[in-house]
Amino acid sequence: MDWVERSDAFLQADSWLNDIHARMRSGQVEADMAALYQGLYWLRRKCDREEWHVFCLESTRAHPLRELLHLCPYSRHSYVRPRGYAGDAELIDYVYSERSTGAPPLGQAIYRFLFQQTGPRSVRERRLILAREIDTIAERVKKPRVLSIACGHLREAELSRAVAERRVGQFLAVDQDQSSLDEVARQHPGNVVRTVCDTVRSIVLGRTTFEPQDLIYTAGLYDYLSQCTAQRLTQRLFGMLRPGGRLVIANFALSTPDAGYLEAFMDWWLVYRDEAEMRGLAQGIDPKQVGSMNLFRDSVGHVIYLELERR
Repeated sequence: MDWVERSDAFLQADSWLNDIHARMRSGQVEADMAALYQGLYWLRRKCDREEWHVFCLESTRAHPLRELLHLCPYSRHSYVRPRGYAGDAELIDYVYSERSTGAPPLGQAIYRFLFQQTGPRSVRERRLILAREIDTIAERVKKPRVLSIACGHLREAELSRAVAERRVGQFLAVDQDQSSLDEVARQHPGNVVRTVCDTVRSIVLGRTTFEPQDLIYTAGLYDYLSQCTAQRLTQRLFGMLRPGGRLVIANFALSTPDAGYLEAFMDWWLVYRDEAEMRGLAQGIDPKQVGSMNLFRDSVGHVIYLELERR
């Protein structure tokens, strides 16, 4: 990766992409995908945001390597955005369990490589962590009220013993995508989970409120919010907690090595945060109302969790 340190790194990157394209066409996948991941990661770190954005728009989008990579249905789905926005629930389902996609062998091999990377591993662990949060609150509180904001397909609830055993009193699944909510309703027939179609904007502006909750959590939402909006949303959600209630927020960390590939070839742009920025999400909340604040990273090290408990 010596070329990344050169002053003409972006010119060198075009030649480097040409080489990877040629090799991958001959059937090499694992080593060249690893080289692509690493090179994009370091190039993204080296340059400023404007340079990197121009490179993604003008170089990677036009490069024939993109068409090759989009034989992978996971990469293509992110790029074409069939639901009109990035990171939809169908895309996340590609990460939860490796599937036979019907893609050509090269596309399936690229998908298999991506499935094994640290970002998808963190997403799968996030699902487990949130399922554990649901079960924990059901142990502490009889028939708790649980609220998931921007719930997607609510796959974590499928892993929860408390949900399966109907030990959750009320589970509200909120999302702006009715297609996602239809899948939630299909997976959870009956009245254990109730879907609510609404927007984050409505919550931030105070137009939508919910009765006091024992657990409020959000998985990937904050990855798309500016710091100002995220702070305002955190205030609103914290205000909807019962005394002793918990707010759990997950966000990808600045150190995530997947970011280069996601931005360059999947057009998937997240807002990455460090611990200081995560701690800053609680700015504006009266400290006297906060019983505890906890920050931790997952075992992979690429998702940061903020836990706030109301006094």
